[in-house]
Amino acid sequence: MQKILDCIDAGSAYCPCHLAETGECIMCSQLQGRTFCDCANWKGVCIYHDFVSNRYRKREQRESRSCRILKRDEVSEGLVLFGIEVGKEMARELNAPGTYVFMRDQASPAYYDTPMSIMTVEETEGTIIAAVQVRGVKTKALGDLQEKVEIRGPYWNGLLGLKYIKGMRDSAALIIARGVGQAAVLPAARKLIAGGNKVKIILDAGRNSHNFTEAYFQDLGCEVALKPLLSGKALEMPFETASYIKETIIQEQIGLVVSGGSEKLHQKVAGLLLTLEDKPFLACSNDAKFCCGEGICGSCHTRVEDGSRIKTCKTQLNPFSLYERRAQV
Repeated sequence: MQKILDCIDAGSAYCPCHLAETGECIMCSQLQGRTFCDCANWKGVCIYHDFVSNRYRKREQRESRSCRILKRDEVSEGLVLFGIEVGKEMARELNAPGTYVFMRDQASPAYYDTPMSIMTVEETEGTIIAAVQVRGVKTKALGDLQEKVEIRGPYWNGLLGLKYIKGMRDSAALIIARGVGQAAVLPAARKLIAGGNKVKIILDAGRNSHNFTEAYFQDLGCEVALKPLLSGKALEMPFETASYIKETIIQEQIGLVVSGGSEKLHQKVAGLLLTLEDKPFLACSNDAKFCCGEGICGSCHTRVEDGSRIKTCKTQLNPFSLYERRAQV
């Protein structure tokens, strides 16, 4: 029996993709070499029909473009916010939770592409703000840029559990974010507030000197609490913080928790939620290692609870299927 998965690109302008040509389409059973159609997560179009209609070839895929840097703000040592002009069309495609782009210095080769989450989008201006934390070779090349940057996108799978964020209405949500992971969950807060939800925030600066998204969340009308989420060499969640999170979930009747940060944070949050009798839904930033974003390179492959491997750059899933076995309280 075919395992039912949900591809973030299905039904978009970039589907069918490279995987259709190689017999590894995430959703279409016929493009996986099977005889019968076994499509469950219907996106309004038939991927196999589109592939055949396009003469058994993929659609045109995302290309890199040179974009102008409008603003460069070094908010703390090693953390830079870039205001970038991407054009109105791309800005519109990036104006959703979970979006990211690949960025690199124009002077560097294509394998310097580095995925960066989108913090804010101004559709009418055609601009975005992205946060770059300078750590390794790729990000060092980005951190010093002043005028131009090469951008490839849009990509949409920067958050797992998107259906909970997009579908939640008139409820309460809790966003827990640490370090540069704060950038990925800011658009989630906007979407939740647009759905009439009350949103509370817990922030931890992590390696940065301060919480660079605190003012953004406050401008959205969110209640913000500053708490240490992971501490010590073992990166354990302090007992006081865990107790505060549990009390908040119970007292505020939280229906969704969104975790932004490292895989370690996601594991701790998932483990904490599993101890609750009535656990809320979970969404989290996608902490997989992205190199191509197209499901080709294999760097993002991971195992889910049934032991099978998935391409997390394209596959949407319930974060509990990733972190339930690994969760530690």
